[in-house]
Amino acid sequence: MNALTFVVLGGAGDLARRLLLPGLAQYMAEDPLLDVTLVGAGLSAEEDYAGSLREALRSAGAPAETTERLVAKTSWMKVDATSPEDLEKLLMGRTGRTILYFALSPSVTKLTVDALGQIDLPDGLEFALEKPFGTDAASARALTEALHRFTDEDHIVRTDHFLGTSGTVNLCGLMQTNRPLQATWHSGAVDSVTIVYDETLGLEGRARFYDANGAARDMLQSHLLQSMARSLADPADGPDGAAEILAATHLAGDVTDSARRARYTAGEIAGHRLPDYAQEDGVDAARGTETLAEVVLAVDTDFWRGVPITLRSGKAIGDPRQEITVRYHPVGNAQGTTLRLSFENDSVLMEINIADPVHRDSLQRATFHTNLVPSRLSAYGRVVRSLVQRSGATELHPESPVRAWEILQPVLDAFANDSVPLEEYPAGSSGPEGW
Repeated sequence: MNALTFVVLGGAGDLARRLLLPGLAQYMAEDPLLDVTLVGAGLSAEEDYAGSLREALRSAGAPAETTERLVAKTSWMKVDATSPEDLEKLLMGRTGRTILYFALSPSVTKLTVDALGQIDLPDGLEFALEKPFGTDAASARALTEALHRFTDEDHIVRTDHFLGTSGTVNLCGLMQTNRPLQATWHSGAVDSVTIVYDETLGLEGRARFYDANGAARDMLQSHLLQSMARSLADPADGPDGAAEILAATHLAGDVTDSARRARYTAGEIAGHRLPDYAQEDGVDAARGTETLAEVVLAVDTDFWRGVPITLRSGKAIGDPRQEITVRYHPVGNAQGTTLRLSFENDSVLMEINIADPVHRDSLQRATFHTNLVPSRLSAYGRVVRSLVQRSGATELHPESPVRAWEILQPVLDAFANDSVPLEEYPAGSSGPEGW
């Protein structure tokens, strides 16, 4: 058996229950030799953590056998993650391979890392951290420096689950294994790339987190930038190649021309009435937090120079898109070929031109569309697989979080000082008119 202890700080939080731990169960179902001891940790007193985990896994559709296998070796510890004494109690005596997963906010993560630096740690302890890694470039560097006081890069994994989404995975697979696509994956053939993650959801009770961050911090700075970097790099280069893409990335022009933002007003989505964002419980309207953000980037490499890369994400969008769209240069007067890959449902579409059999001098647009066999692993299942195997599949280069903050900082500054106007759009619409 391959034994692993998986310690989750914030183990009773929404991220852990809804995404991370179901992903762990999915991967365990794929690897019956993996013997996992799960330890959840957090400030609350969880009287039946194993029971609540069982229900969460059942709701997520985890196999019953795998669920019981995990639940049987699950425990809970009431821990203040910022307390050296509590962390020492949590980690003392751990032997064998142990992963400490941070399902925490960035402010608590930094305090936790500082506390870890004050105690003796088990040999070989691994640290898994996901976004947001810091709150700006300086704090991201400081977090790495704090980690380096007691460990090295061989034991640190910075992860982003968007690198495990079907859109990113399938695009990399297509370009790596299909000669016609591989041969055209450069600026000579590609006209533009758009990465969009819009959703119908509004705040859904997350005002405390979301109103302090907004769409640009929540989605563009991390998930979409990292997905872009991995997609444009040579897939064989993994985190290093993505870091090289980010190093060459900057706004396509002046920030007032390359970025825009908006927030939703009252509206209706699928029969559900949403209030004006500024009137949502817990929102400070004076902050001017955006619920929709878009940036246009340029990548200054020989392969991608001249190709505009658009990142966009918004809430309360009717008929939302969640996909990577690649538009190729047109040939003659025909429309350019378009490739679209969904983030969520393993869908791949290619729109091409074919001759009209009746009118040979005319063209008609045809769409090749396939829904792939659903993967047995969700994005978080792939995160767990990457952690266990240390494959790098969902891992970031050590410099990538810092560079991502540097790329977006002019946008965040412009939003903060109102250099970029805050537009509005009704909930349930596709965004402001003209976008």
